[in-house]
Amino acid sequence: MQFLPLLGLILVFMSIAFIGMAIRVFLVKDGEVRGGCAGKNPMMQEEGTACTMCGALPSEECKSDTAST
Repeated sequence: MQFLPLLGLILVFMSIAFIGMAIRVFLVKDGEVRGGCAGKNPMMQEEGTACTMCGALPSEECKSDTAST
């Protein structure tokens, strides 16, 4: 019977985290989450890898940002 309280505690913490992320999406302008492009990621910049989302290289501006504005 010690499993049920532990499972309940885990579910409560996961629910709080999920609700926190959902609130963040609603409060951010246009529902956009920051940092989706690899060009903004320092580790990807070092490797020189192109973004899989928009195809921009680390030295270029994110192409998905310019397409939406």
